[in-house]
Formats: sequence, C-alpha cells, structure tokens
Amino acid sequence: MLNTDSIAFLCHPYHRGGVTRWMADAAIALSEQGQKVYFITISPVKEFFSAKGRETLLQLLGKSANTVKIISEPAGNEFEFGTPEYRAWIYKKLIVRLPQGTPVILSDDHAVWEAATCLHSNYPVVGVLHADENHYYDLAEKYHSKVDLFACVSERVKHIAIKRIPEYDPAKIVTIPCGIHLPAVMAAEKTNDTLKLVFVGRISEYQKRAGDLIKIAVLLEEKAVKFSLHIIGDGNLKPSLEKQVEEKGLQAHVKFPGWLSQQEVANYLSGSDILLLTSDFEGTPIAMMEALAAGCGMVGTRVSGIEDYENHSLAKDCLGVYQTGDIEGAITRIKIIAAIPHKIRQESARRMAETEFSMDVCLKRYLAAMHNLIWHPARMPAISLSSKQLLYSKIIAAARYMKIRFSMR
Repeated sequence: MLNTDSIAFLCHPYHRGGVTRWMADAAIALSEQGQKVYFITISPVKEFFSAKGRETLLQLLGKSANTVKIISEPAGNEFEFGTPEYRAWIYKKLIVRLPQGTPVILSDDHAVWEAATCLHSNYPVVGVLHADENHYYDLAEKYHSKVDLFACVSERVKHIAIKRIPEYDPAKIVTIPCGIHLPAVMAAEKTNDTLKLVFVGRISEYQKRAGDLIKIAVLLEEKAVKFSLHIIGDGNLKPSLEKQVEEKGLQAHVKFPGWLSQQEVANYLSGSDILLLTSDFEGTPIAMMEALAAGCGMVGTRVSGIEDYENHSLAKDCLGVYQTGDIEGAITRIKIIAAIPHKIRQESARRMAETEFSMDVCLKRYLAAMHNLIWHPARMPAISLSSKQLLYSKIIAAARYMKIRFSMR
C-alpha cells in the first residue's frame, strides 16, 4: 500500500520563482503538520553559473526551524553542464534513499521527471503542471504513463492536459492551485486620493507582457487619473521601460524599486490599491495570491488561474479581468475596482485568499488527492550509468564549462 506517513519533494537546486518557492513552503508546512517530509535536491559545491545570485532550495529550507528531512548530494560543474542522463542518474540515486512507497512531488525540470518516472513502481509520482505552457504539457505527454497523479494549478491547465493525454484517466488529473502562507493583515488606511498601482514579477515581454504597464500608465494620465505605479522586479525589458517612462514624462507616476525581499513586497502590496497583471499566460499567479492576502485588489488578464476566479462571489469587490492586450479594457476594470470602498475591497480580497489560496487549503487538497493513490511493492530497478555515458557527460561538462569561462574573459 501507499506509504501515507511520508511525502517527498524532488527539485532542481536553485530557486527559480513560484514553483520552487511553493515547494519549499509546502514541505515546511507539511512537516509542521506532523507529516514525515523529505526534500530531495542538489547541494552546489560552489554557485552554479546559471544561478545568477539566486538562493538554493537548501537555503530556502534553512531559513526557518523545521523537521524536513534533506536528501542531498554535493555537485559542481559536472552536474550543471553534464548530460540530462547524468543529472537524472544523480537524482535517481537520491530518490532510492526514500522509504519505498513514498509519493514524490516533482518540480518543473526534465531531469527530475525522467528520474522519478523511472522509479514510479517504487515511488508513486505526482506531476505538477504549474502553468499554461507547452513545457508542462510536453512533460505530461512524455511521462504520463508513469505518473500516478497530475496536479494542475488551474482549470484551463487541467482541461488542456486532458486533451493532450486522452488515454490518461481524467479522474487522476485534479486542479489544485499552489498555496501561500497568508501574512498577518496590515490593513492600511487610505490617506489620499491617489490610486496606488503595483506590479510584481519578471519584467519581460515574454509571458508577462510588461510593456502594457507603460501603455496603461500613459492612458491613465491622458484620462487625468491621479495614480502611482511601482513596477517591482527585474528582467530584460526593464531598461526599455525605464527609457519609455522618461521619454513620456511619467517619472512622477512610475517607479522601479527593483527586486525586493518577500516582506518588502508584502509591505508594498498591503499599501497598494490594485495589483496589475498583464500576462499572456500564467498558471495561477503567486503575485495574485499574495496581493489578495494583503488586502490589495487585482486587475489582470483573462488567462489561466485568473479567469477561474472572475465569477467568484467576492470578485466583484476586489478582482477585475480583461482581455489580454486590451488597454482600454484594463483601464475600465481598474476604475471599477478603484471605486469600491477601500475597506470593503481589502476585506473581500483577504477573504478570497483565505478560502482559495492558503497553504492549509492547498495541502488538504493534495493530501485528499494522494489518498486515492494505489501502490504495490515492486523490485527496485538497477540504478546505473554506463562508463561510456559517464565519460561522455564529463567531456561535455568540461567543454561547456570552458566555453562559459572563455566567454567571460
């Protein structure tokens, strides 16, 4: 039978956004509930070239006292630059240190999925589809025959997954938005009539469509709306947006605070009226969850994970949805949500977060879905990598490392 006493998370080594943040937070929360929780990841012996200053998962987990059991192995250039087969082999060696029957929840990395699905007969696999993006649907198509449960973060992702893998039992494809820890309510009073807008996320055109933020700012100014807009984050489009702000004379309205700590972001959200999300696609945005939890209203595009809550009973007082790219539509929704009395908007936003996005609600849904998994003990397959594959990976890793070092000179 399934080992219901333990749960494992398998993740690549570095924090890369909402997916990894949720995995660390969920592992800690489950352990606090008395579950035996394992976290499998790599411990870089030195910062990976691809890390770009990001924290490791081990650092995230180490920020608070918890009982999460770490299964890890030190790794360096041979892992970062080696072949996918090599990385999957390393992950497999870590997975087999789990008690057999332990379900394994996966991050979004190909090598992670390859490793876990090779051992699915011994460790049931929970594949999480974190966004309405081909990357996740491709993972589902390739590995579905060895995945025991798919957790989709929105209804749209679930429906597309069902279409992409029609031979898979749809009863084993469930919708569970990632949860967040709800911060203490910091209900700030409205002190003036300036509409305080905020964006939190990667400042890029791909997915986030951040260029629309400036279009929204321009139109708000043309309509004589008193507003401020703080664009929090970083990304390849940031220099261009800063230049546009200067060219259009929006410096008094639009600011770029840069990357901020989780607490600093929470402070901005609690002091703002509306979070803007201009995305082409999403999963269920963590920024939306955090904004609503802070009592901040939200206006976003009709995409995965936002559209699911457009008709929620509390949405009329805190959530506006518009068609992607429709700047006039965005302005209309901003005005509607801004017109809601400040206290009502705050209370509705917080209540929506409590009922839909708390970590407790998320984990209850995961545990209920995993309760129906069936596992029968199986003989452990051999975990091996041929000497030829190992040598090839080392050569590839060395060549890639030298190419990176040469390009940095």
